[in-house]
Amino acid sequence: MASAEGRRHHHNLVPLAALISRDLKSERMEKPTVRYGHAAQSRKGEDYHFVKTDCQRVPGNPSSAFSVFAIFDGHNGAAAAIYTRENLLNHVLGAIPHGLGREEWLQALPRALVAGFVL
Repeated sequence: MASAEGRRHHHNLVPLAALISRDLKSERMEKPTVRYGHAAQSRKGEDYHFVKTDCQRVPGNPSSAFSVFAIFDGHNGAAAAIYTRENLLNHVLGAIPHGLGREEWLQALPRALVAGFVL
């Protein structure tokens, strides 16, 4: 049964396929309000997820806030998925030099993502 809040905000939801289609067609569209949620079903108990919505690029500065969402698919056991869930974010953030401005930080992020997985 959907909650009253869920029903009230349902009209604001935009399917991901519609966003991608509009982006590919270069149509202008109003920026959607994005919310998050999760549902999980792991038949073997090997899959994990990670949601952290209170990250800050500059500690103590709410205007530098960002969120991290990840799904970790275990293969033949949960050990790798658990380790990655517990450590990947710190590895990625540790690969970004301190003191960067917003644009430099965004430019450094793709390389840090790769470095975070290699560690």
